[in-house]
Amino acid sequence: MDIAVQVAIISAAASIIAGLVTFVLNKHAERKDALQLRKLEHYKILLSAISNLAIDGEDRDEASKNFAQASNTIALVAPQAVITALMDFHDEVSPSNVNKTLKGEQEKLIKLLLELRKSLDLPFKDHPQTFSFHLIGANPRRYINHRNNS
Repeated sequence: MDIAVQVAIISAAASIIAGLVTFVLNKHAERKDALQLRKLEHYKILLSAISNLAIDGEDRDEASKNFAQASNTIALVAPQAVITALMDFHDEVSPSNVNKTLKGEQEKLIKLLLELRKSLDLPFKDHPQTFSFHLIGANPRRYINHRNNS
């Protein structure tokens, strides 16, 4: 076989292989991006449900139902560390927990948020020792009036 034909066959094979590798890598990236978007949507719903539990004047039964639905469906897309942190948070804030504390709730919420953020592969690093967050749930008008009366 002529050397030019061999080079042409090798070049064609290399082009096909390169195209296949590119296709596979692109599909993998697309699937990863789609999963990240699904996770983000579930996480938004979960945090909204948690927030509704903290807002004064919200329908508690409806807020609890939304929290339960968000918690139960998140298992479809969340990694085990997120599910564990969510269950720990739920156990802490559960009405059946007679030993719950605000400090325990805050610690579990922060752990949950850190796990959510970690699972989203955000382009920055959190520092668990200094990470601070708390739910903002008081009715703003009541909060302002309370502060003015102090």
